Amino acid sequence: MKSFTALLFLLALPAQAALPPQYQNRRDLDVMLAFIQQHPRVEAGLNGIDLDTYSVRYERECIATFERDVQPKPPGWVGPLDPIVFKSSSCDLDYRP
Repeated sequence: MKSFTALLFLLALPAQAALPPQYQNRRDLDVMLAFIQQHPRVEAGLNGIDLDTYSVRYERECIATFERDVQPKPPGWVGPLDPIVFKSSSCDLDYRP
């Protein structure tokens, strides 16, 4: 009986669920699309977006990369992944006259 009571107690505790993959991918894609729209050179030469490597390919050999902005979490925390942020680009992002 004690184990049943303990189980009911644990089930009654509020829990944060991790974000399902399709929603996490959408959040990551939204960040990458906003980045592309902010940089006309990237937008004009866009070749591909890769959610596996968090990268945007543009022009011939240019790659902009992103990474998770990891924030400290309390022990036992479960929830969505931290957002991605721009890390670097192998080419200049803006045109030069």
